[in-house]
Amino acid sequence: MGYKTYRLPLPTPLRTAHGCWNVREGIIVRLEDEIGRVGYGEVAPIPWFGTESLEEADRICRELGDSVTDEILDAVPQRFGCVRFALAAARDRGASPFPERRLPVAALLPPGRAGLKKLPKKLAAGFLAFKWKVGVGEVNSEIAMMDDLLAMMPASGRLRLDANGAWSHRLAARWCERCVGRPIEFIEQPIPPADEDGLRGLAKEYPVPIALDESTVHLQDMQRWHSRGWTGIYVVKPSLAGPLDELQRVVDELSLDVVLSSAIETTIGLRAVLAEALRGRLTKRALGAGRGEIFGQRVFDGPPLGPFLDEAWLVSANPEGVWNALN
Repeated sequence: MGYKTYRLPLPTPLRTAHGCWNVREGIIVRLEDEIGRVGYGEVAPIPWFGTESLEEADRICRELGDSVTDEILDAVPQRFGCVRFALAAARDRGASPFPERRLPVAALLPPGRAGLKKLPKKLAAGFLAFKWKVGVGEVNSEIAMMDDLLAMMPASGRLRLDANGAWSHRLAARWCERCVGRPIEFIEQPIPPADEDGLRGLAKEYPVPIALDESTVHLQDMQRWHSRGWTGIYVVKPSLAGPLDELQRVVDELSLDVVLSSAIETTIGLRAVLAEALRGRLTKRALGAGRGEIFGQRVFDGPPLGPFLDEAWLVSANPEGVWNALN
């Protein structure tokens, strides 16, 4: 097994309620079997979401060594979901074929007025689902801008609001009241994950769908929320949760309503997620993968992703190119 760490600046920093994200760090792993077949995986942790740290992931990769077996890889503890995702993806090697189908993609809009400027271009490209970061600016201004966004969208358009847990319960209730009867697909993580009773209360009190994100980073989180009666939406970043086949089993067994979301991975991690989405039954909702050229380099961003994902994007993506581009 080989691995390389990376540290890639984001030309346009990603602003969320968690702060300003300027640099993406992670690890690319490479596995080659005895007959020369090569597979790649990506460790893309987000520690403030509750994943392992980059330092912990690097230590595990170092301890695994150059020569590994399936038994050794399977023994990586469950709490290291990002590492387990990467190793499983590298072992998969994309062997199974892709079905002839297309899945809709949601475009990411930057917070504030930058979102208003970007929306017309995304509409012209054919996108109908959009994710807009909120909880970043002053509330009255953001609500007014939401009204402007909705006024610009066609009747078939849908808007997702992502607060990243920034609101108080009172403020979240205000947003929910404003969104009733409007084309809001869901409000994502309106209040902090620690306020579980508050999240359940919002879901019961308002007809606007509520989605969990930071609350359900790991597969065990999804199972726990389901066991306690959550019937809402789960926004899942598969590259944080663990091996994709395990995620598929949990979704199937519990009949979860899932949205798949990017964790700002390179081509390697994103391709693994989108390939599983195209092959399986993980979601019926638009994929949260329309982030644009976030790294500003085609080798790391992958081919341009339009309003629909199909086999052509997956075939054009070049994992080996990412590996070769890293020192």
